[in-house]
Parts: sequence; structure tokens; C-alpha cells
Amino acid sequence: MHKSVKIVGGGIIGLYLARELSRNGIDTELFESKRRVGEGAERASGILSKAGLERLGISPGRSLVNELDGVVVESNGRVMRVRSRNTEAYVLDRGIMAESMAREAVEAGATIHTGRRLSIPELRALADEEANILVGADGAVSSVARGFGFDGIEEHILTYKAEFSGARIRDTRSVGLVFSKDIAYRFFGWIVPYSDSKVEVGVGTSVKGGMNSREAFDRLVRIGMVREYISDAECVGRHASIIPIARRRHTVIGNVMLVGDAAGQTKATTGGGIVFGMSCANVAVESISRHIERGAPLGYYERAWRSRYGLDLRMHDILHTFYSEFDGSFSRIIGMANRLGIDRFFSTYGDMDSPSLMLKRLFFRYIFG
Repeated sequence: MHKSVKIVGGGIIGLYLARELSRNGIDTELFESKRRVGEGAERASGILSKAGLERLGISPGRSLVNELDGVVVESNGRVMRVRSRNTEAYVLDRGIMAESMAREAVEAGATIHTGRRLSIPELRALADEEANILVGADGAVSSVARGFGFDGIEEHILTYKAEFSGARIRDTRSVGLVFSKDIAYRFFGWIVPYSDSKVEVGVGTSVKGGMNSREAFDRLVRIGMVREYISDAECVGRHASIIPIARRRHTVIGNVMLVGDAAGQTKATTGGGIVFGMSCANVAVESISRHIERGAPLGYYERAWRSRYGLDLRMHDILHTFYSEFDGSFSRIIGMANRLGIDRFFSTYGDMDSPSLMLKRLFFRYIFG
């Protein structure tokens, strides 16, 4: 029987999945509710690790906005600076990245429908067709997950960010992070330079704290380090969003699968999900190919992505709990880290996506080094 994959959601993960399925000769249709691919994506933060993109064989191309090799962490007046000898992350224009991915998907043979918001009855009708495999790549509040009885995601982060033009950026290659429960409950504020005069300032706060993300943002911009950047700058755009920082217990039910934010395949430490989402999308391609060619159950996807990426995602969970619960003493931890030279270790061995690898290196450096 001829099989067809229907993807719901035209963000970067959904488009990447459509491209890879089509390159593998699998009939693929993608449905995006917005009028054009990439609409709204340009308002999303786009810091992606260089190592993660290289592992996926992806070049930033025209979407590259800036390169980062440093981090400045502030908590209650204490500061830790971490600097690498090499570029560690890219700031990308996710709108351009999405448009490029869409072109490549269509060139590979995928069909993309924009302006198509499918109702839950329509989704169920698609899934009821025996020849179809339905994939939800439709974000944290996934209609596919809701329509097919997938369990919920335990924790989300509400974010609010703004872009400023005419900012005063002394170091265009370092991102700033601010940790304080008075500002962001179970998350942090950030300052991401786009250039020497344009910067993104944002904050995330857990829904568990009952905090409003706009209020958290207003507190953040009063902090000295942030105020210094944007005191004379002009706000040129604002955006609020919601991101998951916990995984669903199940990501496959019958012939329905979830990938990316819809599955909760994000780093709890930062909410970033592009690299992990695309990595899990590759596992989805494997699973779908095995199903079509050999009749193998789609449940392979569930087992395989958790086996390959579950450890690193759990390590991000642990690190998130660590910085969330220490807060008041986080500034003392920064001081201790500076005295031990751990900032220099992270400068040399840090990995944004793979904390398990980083901790192995930490073990050998400080136990056997």
C-alpha cells in the first residue's frame, strides 16, 4: 500500500522533516496555518550551537546574523565571564532559515500548503486513512497532541522579548544571562547582540510561578547591565511566546507521531529545541522508512530518540533544576567557579547541546587531570 506522510506545522522542525522525508522518496505534505512559511519565525530567538549544526550537516548560510564565543553570567551583582577561543554559537534569522528549508523541501518533492489551519476533526480524518502517517510538528500547544489524547507537558516557560536599535554594544560576541528569582522564576533573562548597535533583550518565567512574562521583562530592563545597553536605544519589535521544557511521556500513538516542541524535545536549561528537534526528526525519518519498507512499528521512533538523546535531555533537566533552586546562592557559586577556574574549563570544553559529554570532560579534567 502506498503510504503518505502528513505533517502539521511549518516551523523549522516540520520543514526539515518534510525535506528529509522527501529526499528519502517518501510522499510528504505539510500544512501550515500561517499565510507564508517563516511568518513569525523571524521574531523567535535564534541562538544555535555551531557544533550541533555541524553534527546535522547544516550551514547557517544567509540566515547568519552574528557569531558568539562568550557568555557573561550575572546573579545578584556577581559576574562570571566565559570566553572560548573559537565560535561556539550562531545567532540566526529563523525566518530566512525557514524560507530556505521550505525551498529545499519543495525541491525535494514535498507539497507545502500555507494558510491551512486543520481542525481536530480534519486531523482525525487524515489519521483515519490507513495509508497516512500523521506527524505533529505544531509547537508547544500542539493541536495534534490535543486531538489524539497525548499526555500533557508538565512545565512551560512564558517568554517576552524585544529588539532594540541604536543600542551600545561593547562586546558583540558575548551573550549576557541574568539569573534572579525576583525577575524570572525557574528561568533567566538574556541579552543577545545582533551587531554593535542592535540587541535582543528577553526573559522567560515558568508558568508554575504564576508570573507574567511582560512584568518579568519590565523588571529585567531596570537591571544595570541591561539598562546600560538600551538606555538610548529604540524598541523596534516585541514578541511573546511559550516554550516547553519537559517531554511528553508518549510521542507515538498508532499512526500519529509528535516531533520538536510538540513532543517537548527541548533543552530545559534554555528552552532551545532546534538542534534536538531536527535530530529527533532524523529518527522519525528512520522510523517511517522502516515502517513503509518493512512494516516495522512506528514505536521504533519513541525508543530510538529517547535512547540517543534522552541522556543529554535529562542532563539539561538536572542543570535547570540546579540553577533554578540555588538562585540566592547562585552568585556565591559564580564566585566559587571563578576561584576554581571552572570558567576556563567551560571556555575550553563546553558544549551547548551535550552536557553529558561536557561532564565527562569535567570528570577527567578535575579527577585525573
